[in-house]
Amino acid sequence: MNLLLEQKLENSPLNDKDKYEIRQFFTFLTDEKKRNLIANFDKIVFSIMKIKYDLRESQKILLWRAITNIENAIKKAKIAWVKSASKQSILNLKENI
Repeated sequence: MNLLLEQKLENSPLNDKDKYEIRQFFTFLTDEKKRNLIANFDKIVFSIMKIKYDLRESQKILLWRAITNIENAIKKAKIAWVKSASKQSILNLKENI
């Protein structure tokens, strides 16, 4: 394993899984691509972190939308139930009159 890569990985904000995956595919790269990875390591890490951030933000938005849709469906179901119950109550009153 490349000591410079290990140093960069150790000092990076990447999680253990990401570090492990980089180590795994690093061994299969050509020497030129290994040099390019090390030379552009900071840019690559920045891109990875930005993608992870964007994914988290997208997940938050989707979760918020899902919760809103569920709340709206519950409100509609309650309204429909109240209307149905009211209609039934009115019918029962008419029968009793």
